[in-house]
Amino acid sequence: MTLPILSPSEVQKQLLQRQYAAQGTYLAMYSSWLGGIVKDPGLMMVPVDDHLVHRGDGVFEAIKVVDGQVFLMQEHLERLEASAGQIGLSLPHSLPEMKDIILETTKVSGARFAVLRLYISRGPGYFSTNPYDSISSQMYLIVTSFTPFTDEKYLKGVKVGRSQVAPKDPWLARIKTCNYLPNVMMKKESVDRKIDFTIGIDGQGFITEGSTENIVLIDKEKNLLRPKLRQILKGTTMMRTFDLAEGLLGEGLLNSIQEKDLTEQDILSASEAMMIGTTLDVLPVVEYEGQQIGAGQQGPAAFRLLQLLREDMKKGPKTTPVMY
Repeated sequence: MTLPILSPSEVQKQLLQRQYAAQGTYLAMYSSWLGGIVKDPGLMMVPVDDHLVHRGDGVFEAIKVVDGQVFLMQEHLERLEASAGQIGLSLPHSLPEMKDIILETTKVSGARFAVLRLYISRGPGYFSTNPYDSISSQMYLIVTSFTPFTDEKYLKGVKVGRSQVAPKDPWLARIKTCNYLPNVMMKKESVDRKIDFTIGIDGQGFITEGSTENIVLIDKEKNLLRPKLRQILKGTTMMRTFDLAEGLLGEGLLNSIQEKDLTEQDILSASEAMMIGTTLDVLPVVEYEGQQIGAGQQGPAAFRLLQLLREDMKKGPKTTPVMY
């Protein structure tokens, strides 16, 4: 067999011809390696020897744009900076510069509703595990179109089960690293089981989180509960939702807001359970391992938390507008 040796022009031609459905959702990409913005999905490339590719050596964030508002951008960037610091990864831009890049790339995309996929990589340079082989850290930002869940999904809720994937150790669990193989396997098992999400259980029998989302509960005493963050990523949307939940204490829907160790029995005995995440907002859980949770549909607290969060996305103080 004789393989062709491709010229640069032939490579570009092949890249532009090889199209697949997902590319239709890729609207614009900023690459520090290329030094600008790319709009053709076929040319949204990362160097093959970037340690992000062959070692998962990098950190990332997913940030939502809602009606032209970049939601919780400061919080996401601060978590990104903290994650990078935990693995000794320097940022290629300052946070103010990253904000400008995010806003400009989003503006170029033309999207008023989108999910921003932001990656900081160790950078290209050899294929070793040595991080010092990299030339310099890089920033890649991809603006992707966003299709929210239907209203029916929020009314009827989702089905959740127990994950058989071992949770990450506490140090790694609190870093939003691009080494996401356990998360991938959790999503695979939920798809294979034909349920919506699986939830991790740590060695002490306490619940952790989903593949990319947090789970929270409301017990029979109307206490809003989230798992202790010992072995869990501190979800920006979850934390903002809990801030907003303070307003429900005076409405009679909640009596307190707490962080505590939670078990599967706490899920089963809860009056309401919810998955919270960047692309989910507040999604009711109506079934765990085949057993009904609460009334088996969206509860009053889940409804109000979803309402408060979506109002906050549109006009809250923690949003950043994109100037179109």
